Amino acid sequence: MKKARNDQFFSNLEKFVNKVYPNQPQRKPYLNLKSWPSPRDEAWKFSRLGNLARKNILPLNFENQQDFNINKLIKDSISLVFVNGKFEKKLSDKLLSEIVIEEVQIEDFKEIINKFDNLSVKNHPTLNSTLSCSEKFFKIKFKNDIKFYKPIEIFNLGGTENTSIHPFIFIDLDKNTNVQVFQHYSTYAGLLAPFEIINLSENSNLEIIKIYDDKINSHNLSLTLSVIKEEANLRSFALIKGGEFTRSEMHTLLEGENSNADINGIYLSSGNQHHDLTSCVYHNVPNCKSSQIVKGVLGEESTAVFQGKVRVEKLAQKTEAKQMSRAIMLSDKAVSNSKPELEIYADDVICGHGATVGELDEDQIFYLSSRGISKQKAKVILIDAFLNEMISLSISDKFHDIIYNKTKTKINKLLTNEYE
Repeated sequence: MKKARNDQFFSNLEKFVNKVYPNQPQRKPYLNLKSWPSPRDEAWKFSRLGNLARKNILPLNFENQQDFNINKLIKDSISLVFVNGKFEKKLSDKLLSEIVIEEVQIEDFKEIINKFDNLSVKNHPTLNSTLSCSEKFFKIKFKNDIKFYKPIEIFNLGGTENTSIHPFIFIDLDKNTNVQVFQHYSTYAGLLAPFEIINLSENSNLEIIKIYDDKINSHNLSLTLSVIKEEANLRSFALIKGGEFTRSEMHTLLEGENSNADINGIYLSSGNQHHDLTSCVYHNVPNCKSSQIVKGVLGEESTAVFQGKVRVEKLAQKTEAKQMSRAIMLSDKAVSNSKPELEIYADDVICGHGATVGELDEDQIFYLSSRGISKQKAKVILIDAFLNEMISLSISDKFHDIIYNKTKTKINKLLTNEYE
């Protein structure tokens, strides 16, 4: 009986695809996945999907009938709006001539997917469900030799508690291009399965910031595959604060020499929330750098996971890679799991990892209290200092206050045991 519940979503998915896309055989291979990952799967050992498996969820396939107020956080940004997984041109801003949004087919990006030849990607529920049932696949292409001064704000909205939505975005930067992307996840979906591909051509630079703030009953299983060419730089930051279960998973392939990837994040967990930051970086060529740095604050009975992996191939000499995970526990019922991994086949590298879990320093709280600061305020000051350093390290100054204010709002709720 338990297995039947676990398979229900994938049975619904197969019926949906056969009915809605009967003449699109390219979708069928992605229907081979028949159940959710189990705790026996090492990649999902600490992030169990039992609650999601017990939900009877159907893929969403109806036109948007709602009016949404698009609340930009960045002045002069260009907004792109996805509702129920579909791009809504009428809710989005007019694009610059240097940006092209076009519909693509699975064959157009399948080569990139095949670069990630491991089971954790091939058997990922987001990759398989989204490539089988997403209505359209969109590529956002940024042309050569352009520095975009206007950030792109992408909004993911919509959904209902008993439906799944499956946005797909392919971000493609041509040579010598600088772009900043700010993404919002704020849906009501029982399951949000966003699948994203990032391709950085030679000497291109992408800064991408993601705020996960879905409603409290949502499960968000985000998957991003990134390929970085010569002299290109990826700066990625995730802030996870909403949803019942949120997993931000990123696989990054350093394919060109002198390329860099910073995959950092913060999770702020309360109530019974489960938050997961999973990152795998593959160093395939020499002279590349990567960092995976994560900080978290947990309250009540929340749980969190950091899984970071670095794989350095034999030819990837002169690699520099670091991992660090630090968590502050505000409750003795909260649980933090860290699983850093290094898999190194080269001998001329600088690689390291570390993880710490602890409570706020009582001596520091006492010191601040002795100066007339309330205990509650003292905790806010210490947590602010803990997170602000991370924010300053990870993102551009122009976005600092946006992220800082988002974290401060959640921290105040954490310290008063309020739910999102």
